[in-house]
Amino acid sequence: MRGRGRRGGPGRRRRGHGIRGPRLRLAGGHGDREPDLPGIPGVAARGVRVRGQDARRAGRPRRRAPAATGTGVTGEGEGPVADEHVSVLIVGGGGAGLAAALFLARQGVRPLLVERHARTSIYPRATGLAPRTRELLRTAGLDEVVLAAGSVMARNGGKVVVERLAGSDLGTATRISPVADDDADAVDVVGSVSPITSTNGICPQDELEPILLASAREHGAEVRFDSEVVDLRQGEDSVTVTVADRATGRTSVITADYVIAADGANSSIRERLGIGTTGPGPLGAPMITVLFRADLTDLVRGHEFVVCEIRCPGAEGLLLAINNTDRWVFYISCPPDSGLTPEDFPPERCLQVVRQAIGLPDLDIELLAVMPWQAAAFVADRFQQGRVFLVGDSAHVMPPSGAYGLNTGIADAHNLAWKLAFALRGKAGAGLVDSYERERLPVGRFTVEQAMLVQRNPRLHWDLKSSLAERERLGMAHPVVVSLCPQYDSPVIVSPRPGLPSISDPGLNLDGHAGSRVPHLWLGGPSGARMSTLDLVESGFALLCGPAGQVWQEAAEPWAGLPLAVYRLAEEGDLVDEERRWPAVAGIKPDGALLVRPDGYVAWRAPSGDEAASLDAVMRQVLGGWHGAPGLMTRLG
Repeated sequence: MRGRGRRGGPGRRRRGHGIRGPRLRLAGGHGDREPDLPGIPGVAARGVRVRGQDARRAGRPRRRAPAATGTGVTGEGEGPVADEHVSVLIVGGGGAGLAAALFLARQGVRPLLVERHARTSIYPRATGLAPRTRELLRTAGLDEVVLAAGSVMARNGGKVVVERLAGSDLGTATRISPVADDDADAVDVVGSVSPITSTNGICPQDELEPILLASAREHGAEVRFDSEVVDLRQGEDSVTVTVADRATGRTSVITADYVIAADGANSSIRERLGIGTTGPGPLGAPMITVLFRADLTDLVRGHEFVVCEIRCPGAEGLLLAINNTDRWVFYISCPPDSGLTPEDFPPERCLQVVRQAIGLPDLDIELLAVMPWQAAAFVADRFQQGRVFLVGDSAHVMPPSGAYGLNTGIADAHNLAWKLAFALRGKAGAGLVDSYERERLPVGRFTVEQAMLVQRNPRLHWDLKSSLAERERLGMAHPVVVSLCPQYDSPVIVSPRPGLPSISDPGLNLDGHAGSRVPHLWLGGPSGARMSTLDLVESGFALLCGPAGQVWQEAAEPWAGLPLAVYRLAEEGDLVDEERRWPAVAGIKPDGALLVRPDGYVAWRAPSGDEAASLDAVMRQVLGGWHGAPGLMTRLG
């Protein structure tokens, strides 16, 4: 719909951007989800559309995977005859679902993803990429691609407060920012504990999803749009799912060894399984997202922002930049004392409010979409039921403040993908896939709590430097701690610690303790190329040994084909630790080692070589009680 102010002009509907009626959705609901408000990063660039279906429907051989022990069966019995079988079926093609498809495909599993919508999201939605998300994208070779997609927003900084956009001096307006790209202190916080090179991780979800989609397909995943799950039944050995093609009405029956439910806050899979949720539910006032096109270049040039809070009477709201030129999002609130509801904002009124907020009554605006929504906070009571696993917004919904939602979902997918891959290869006991819930459910609860703290205390979120004492008093963690420092405590972690040493200092948490992400250290590779300790795992486990750790090579020889790599980090080791920092960084003696999982988490810290005799028992524990025979050692160093 295009509006031309007093100049008039016919309205029109832009294909692919339908103007929606006031159907209220919970934030996080796939397909109609509200975007995360930016956290430390920001917002980003132009939309990319992906249409149609994946034509590849190659049959897959039936494989029996180890049963998961999570409770609950939906629809017992044989069910309808299957048209095809897949190892992993992913329901939902938002950020978490596409990430799961990519991570599984990179592990050698060919998942099938079904998404009820016809394409990836048209909404910018989540835009800020947390450090851990960027580490995972870096491992997948996508970090630079994703940052390039959002590069137009790299110079945007902070939140400004004005009465109207036009006529305001953005250079002198109140501006607060948690992190600027030229902030040496902020760069040190991330760069000292991570291989990523910038604090400014920006890419809107309508740009990110097509990148994830293309990479997942390139690695062998199959993705079908316009495909909706209409029935799901669990058996002892598989899950039977009926999928309807929304374009043709045809249904097909698919059996899968495992199902990943990534179908959003309003998850039909979660409801079918009867999994309850815990939390306050809907939060605050109903909101309206107005996605529009208008040339505001001259109003913001040289003073680009992440968020502009507009306090114009009758047109209060938040303006977010998408490309700093002609694509923008405006958020309208309907607080209870206003007497307003989303039904009071048809497209014509949305145009009027946006013009009033901008301060240009004749502004030429093209209305792309209007979406009512409401923030919410809850966590599923279970993340696993039998062979079905919840990831992303189907598992946890949080207010958009802080930009934790999508980032947490991508981390869910990464934690689960390698475990399913090992189970499907016959290299894991049931305890490994069951550990997904043990590890990620507490993270979901913690992150929802943190997002609610940000929502209740926005000033503290935007003022990291001067609010440390107050943040710690409230239990409000540093965003980098939320992203990089989840502490896992499950039976597949040997001697985990019960909690985080610090909610403010990431370095105190990433100290090599079992259950934490492996400490980052730059090393010299065989060809002289610099690599991080995080680069040494993805497809298998690794033992990262101190300079006197030769004993671990022999201890690891029986384990192979897992694969298990052994690296001695020393001045003249397999990988060069020129500064001799590894033992201190990892918390080990020179002959000690860290056993690191494919997701980059420490499964076991062996302080010295005296522990090498325990490696066989430890490997079986961290593989979830696996009783198979180890193969020959594969050395990757």
